[in-house]
Amino acid sequence: MTVVNRQAPARSSGTRRRGKVLEQAILDATIEQLRTVGYVGLSMEGVAAVAGTGKAALYRRWSNREELVGAALSSVLPDPTAIPLSGDTSADLLALLRCMRDAIAVTHGTVFQVVRSEAAEAAGGMMHVVVGQRVMDPCHELIRDVLRAGVEAGRLRPDADSRMIATVGPAMIVHYVVHTGPTVPDDYLVSIVDEVLRPLTSARANG
Repeated sequence: MTVVNRQAPARSSGTRRRGKVLEQAILDATIEQLRTVGYVGLSMEGVAAVAGTGKAALYRRWSNREELVGAALSSVLPDPTAIPLSGDTSADLLALLRCMRDAIAVTHGTVFQVVRSEAAEAAGGMMHVVVGQRVMDPCHELIRDVLRAGVEAGRLRPDADSRMIATVGPAMIVHYVVHTGPTVPDDYLVSIVDEVLRPLTSARANG
């Protein structure tokens, strides 16, 4: 009896989490649920159970599953603008492709799970907005900046900074994820740079 009485306060102390501490626990639980059951299997009840709280704590902060997952994704996505670019075209392109790869990995391919499932169109759109605005779109623009710098330095062909060429690397990552899975190996990214982007953009390719 004594042991049971000592354990009860420890269990209830976890329910007294408030504010940012509880919110972070819920976001962590959401990411964990994405990893274990995927977006389609994720529920407010399941997240609450993993976080060790009640559904009411979730609904006080987020109106539905889509808002909760959007907040959780935003909390873990990498910041492309924080990548230290070196001025080396190949190295910088690889760093930006790795950022995109890491964004997909940390979200466990959530966006593409939605695309491949029969989940609500609005939910899929929301996922694309979160990941797109936070990572994919900025990475795409930074890739164009890197290519533009290479063009201005005379290292790349004059049209190497076109939007079409800047899309090649990201498109190859998406293709890999959709057809193979959310874990993109580093040597695949290196191959994109060395075997596709470098020959495609080289100044010698134009002359």
